[in-house]
Amino acid sequence: MPHGIHELVERQARFWRAQGASAQTVPPNPCVALSRLPHSGAAEIGHQLAERLGYGYFGIEIVDQIAREQGVARRLVEGLDEHVRNVIERYAVDALRGRTVTEADYLGSLVRVIATLGERGGAVILGRGASFILPPAQALRVFLLAPRQVRAAQLARVRGKPEDEALRQLEAEDADRLAFLRHHFGIDPNDPVFYDLSINTGNFSRAQAVELIVEALVRRFPGCAAAASRSASTSTGSAARTE
Repeated sequence: MPHGIHELVERQARFWRAQGASAQTVPPNPCVALSRLPHSGAAEIGHQLAERLGYGYFGIEIVDQIAREQGVARRLVEGLDEHVRNVIERYAVDALRGRTVTEADYLGSLVRVIATLGERGGAVILGRGASFILPPAQALRVFLLAPRQVRAAQLARVRGKPEDEALRQLEAEDADRLAFLRHHFGIDPNDPVFYDLSINTGNFSRAQAVELIVEALVRRFPGCAAAASRSASTSTGSAARTE
């Protein structure tokens, strides 16, 4: 896992260097912050979305590990100017007001990692409060959900559990998610006002959800690279249909 995270961070750093090298011609790349109800297919959608956009994918465990490994976290901020570093530090300071020392150590690192990804762009971030840390100008904030029975069936299928046991585990995971976000960010994460787009994955396939998110990203940020890429592919498709 550590080797994989180092590789992911280095790949993301190369993406940012390439973006900076041609800043006059490359459009901005806002992040996509995914929140989810457990077992609503968010990890698969996040992976597919990152591949579709050419972004890095930062799942819950990845963000956690980067936050806990100072060397990796420092690699993310290399090359940032002092103004941007100060902006990121203000995010962390605001998040830490009234926290204990033990809490502050982890939460401060977590906020810095997500804020850095938001400032530099080109990342799909799953969970860990990214939708509440990143300002609307930096990210499309998406909530992925599904009915309880659909999620329990998915959990039972993947983990090989009886349905009643899957339902109990799902209830515990739902409670853990609410407790984490309410404790650290003081919000109700199921309030739709925090999101630009909500998708019921009980009614849409993974591929359809990805396309809905890309469409929303293009409409929300018309100048982003995803918009240019989508426009080019649409033009190509139209030309092909007329030939």
